[in-house]
Amino acid sequence: MESLREAIEFIGGPAALWILAAMYFGSVILERIWAIRGNPDYDNKDALNSIGLNLMSSVINLVIGILVPLALYVLVYDNLRLFGAIPLWAAIPVAFIAHEFAYYWDHRLNHRVGLFWAFHAIHHSSNEFNHSTAARGFFLDGQLKRLFAVTPAFIGIDPVLYIAVSVCTNAFGIWNHASYVPRLGWVDRVLMTPKMHKIHHANQPQYIDRNYGQVTLLFDRMFASTAYLGEEPNPGLVKPVHDYNPLTAQFAGLKQLKERMDHADRWQDKLAYLWRPPEWSHDGVCRSDCPKYAGLTAA
Repeated sequence: MESLREAIEFIGGPAALWILAAMYFGSVILERIWAIRGNPDYDNKDALNSIGLNLMSSVINLVIGILVPLALYVLVYDNLRLFGAIPLWAAIPVAFIAHEFAYYWDHRLNHRVGLFWAFHAIHHSSNEFNHSTAARGFFLDGQLKRLFAVTPAFIGIDPVLYIAVSVCTNAFGIWNHASYVPRLGWVDRVLMTPKMHKIHHANQPQYIDRNYGQVTLLFDRMFASTAYLGEEPNPGLVKPVHDYNPLTAQFAGLKQLKERMDHADRWQDKLAYLWRPPEWSHDGVCRSDCPKYAGLTAA
């Protein structure tokens, strides 16, 4: 148990960001080496664009996405927690379930609220599915889960432990973007394996808004958002983006949101696009993100 505690302190300490960076760039490099023989169609321009988007969002996110949420977590843990010392054997699964729950609902809301989708769409804007796309994102994406993460602070989960669990789950989230992992049988029914997560990145109607979890299918099963592999998933947005410049590609979701808003004349309708689902339109016309919901888009 002592060695486990030491591992948690290392993973959840100052080394946390370095561990994730090593996991991400190491995975991208190894996958690219594998692709020399295993995937000759590997898109280098798309991968470099994803890496650029990751670096930009990570630098900007350092304050609003890491330091501020961490300070809030510590503040709640030090002053408002309900329980004292929680045994490690209980704290680890509680932290994991809390993180998975926060990730699920943040992810689901990012797909179902227009403005949040405009932020999150960048992660889906690649037409490839590989390790490079794992950390492709916009700096405002995923901020809700930092607020949801205050819950384990109230329970009494030590900040270092929660960070360690977050590092491990995010490392899994990098792995489940692997392009080289085949179907894994019964494991695909339990965990968010690469094939199961590729479904989430697909633009076919039967796969849209499915498989939100990061590590498991627990909450997808619980809240009826699971899809299993049938037709080979085709990654990318319903309205594809072919922009390899990270300086402009990061605004793809906001551009598509503005295009939808520009079709409305009334300011009430324009504002509704910010909180309505991305397939919604003020006049019932499907314009970009709604093959699954075609005919169901009117207010």
